[in-house]
Amino acid sequence: MNKLLICGFGYTASILARKFASKDFQIIGTTRDEQKKILASKFVNIINHRELRSLLKNSKQEITHVMLSAPPSDRGDPFFLDYQNDISKMKTLKWIGYLSATNVYGDHNGEYVNEFSLLKGDTSKGINRIKAENQWTEFCKKEELPLHIFRIAGIYGPERNTYERIKSKKFNHIVKNNQYFSRIYITDLVNILFASMSKPNPINIYNVADDMPSSVSDVVDFICQRTSCTIPEKISFEVQKQKYFYNSSNFSYLFLYHPYIFLQTQALVALEAHQER
Repeated sequence: MNKLLICGFGYTASILARKFASKDFQIIGTTRDEQKKILASKFVNIINHRELRSLLKNSKQEITHVMLSAPPSDRGDPFFLDYQNDISKMKTLKWIGYLSATNVYGDHNGEYVNEFSLLKGDTSKGINRIKAENQWTEFCKKEELPLHIFRIAGIYGPERNTYERIKSKKFNHIVKNNQYFSRIYITDLVNILFASMSKPNPINIYNVADDMPSSVSDVVDFICQRTSCTIPEKISFEVQKQKYFYNSSNFSYLFLYHPYIFLQTQALVALEAHQER
C-alpha cells in the first residue's frame, strides 16, 4: 500500500485526493484550516498541521510519497525548515514532489523558457519559490532522496476560473499589450502529478502548462462569445498598475516553453505501468 503525505491541503491536493485516494493509495493532508477536515473520507485523513510532528514520529516509515504544496516564506519552504531531519530518516520514500510556480522565471522579454532557463524571478513570491527549490534540491541530492519539482502555470478548474469571476462581477479586465500567460487545467495537473508518483524519475524539474499562451483578453473574449456574459470593460494596465500591483514586474512578459509532449510521454508510460500492477 502507498501512503501520500500532503503538506498543505489546498485546491490541488483536494482534487488529487478526490480522484486518486483508494485502499491502495491512502492520503494524509495537513491544514491550518479546521473547516477543511470535512474533506476527509475513508481513504483521506486531514490533520491539523500541529499534529504533523507526532505523525512523523510514529508513522514516518509508512509514508511512501510526500507532496509539498504550502507557499514558501522569505525563509524558504516551511516543511523543509521544520522537518528536514524527519524526511532524511524516511526509508520507505519513493517520491517527493515540490509544487513550485512559473514565477521563478521572471521577465524573459517575451522569449520562450524551458526547465533549464535562467531563474530571474524578482518578485517576493518568485524569490521565495527559488529559495525553496534550492533548499530541496541541495538537500535531496545530498541525502539521495527522490525529489521532483513542478513549476506550475496558473491553475484553473471548477469554481476557480475566469468564467466564474466574470459571472460574479468581480473580474477586473486589465489589459497590457503583448502580455501572455500559460495555464493548466486542474485535472491535467493532478494526472501529471499522479503519473509521476506512479513512476518516479528523480531528480527532475517539469514545467506544467498548456500549449496555448494567451492574453487575458483572449480568454475573456472566448468565454463571452460562447456564453451569455457581457465582455467586461477593459482597464489599462498602465493606468491601474499602481493601484493593483506592487510593481510592474508582477506582470512580466512570460512565455512558457510547452513541455506537454515530453510530459505526456512520461505520463502515459507511468499510467500504463500503474495500470499493469
